[in-house]
Amino acid sequence: MIKISTMVQDIMENDDLVKSLASKGLLNYMAYARSIQKEVEEKAFKDIKLGSITAAVTRYANNLKPIDLPSERDIQQISLQTNLEGVTYERSEEVSKKIQAIYNEIKVDNKTYITITQGINEVTIIAEKSVIDIFRQKLKEYSTIYDISEIVGITVKFGLKYMSIPNLFYLLIRKLALRNINIVEIVSTATELTFIINKKNLQVALDQLQKGL
Repeated sequence: MIKISTMVQDIMENDDLVKSLASKGLLNYMAYARSIQKEVEEKAFKDIKLGSITAAVTRYANNLKPIDLPSERDIQQISLQTNLEGVTYERSEEVSKKIQAIYNEIKVDNKTYITITQGINEVTIIAEKSVIDIFRQKLKEYSTIYDISEIVGITVKFGLKYMSIPNLFYLLIRKLALRNINIVEIVSTATELTFIINKKNLQVALDQLQKGL
């Protein structure tokens, strides 16, 4: 027979919002227990007292370790990249070589934003308009899978220690999802995460990412 505590744990483990609230001490245990009572009873194939479920919820919540979220001292910088455009081509050896050759030819400095992401079947280039137009011109013989303008990038730079913290990307992405902001692309390095979004969503996205930091 499955223990009530095990069933409650399974339910809570699959609800990230509940786990986040519980880890901060913001979850109403009895109210939450009441909301999952029917599900627990279905798993147990019998009636379960609300008090027993509440006790299991409380025990699970008390054993949760606080999520080590980024703070103002850990987030080193939030920066913007404006006037961006992106284009995606079908990946082939020929296309990849031409993209590399174009990149070697163009003059960019450390202030020029450009990222080239090579997937299994596609290659995506995101850069400032003046740069992306060079790729468009030199690769015009190849059809594009996707071509987009009016996009911007918001880059969050954090400490190296956050590479070992689970769900950091999720926690930042969730902030944008709460405001229904579409993420066109995500570009990441060891200590940077860049969200490529539509220009019209810039201010709302920026406000969301800065909350609590």
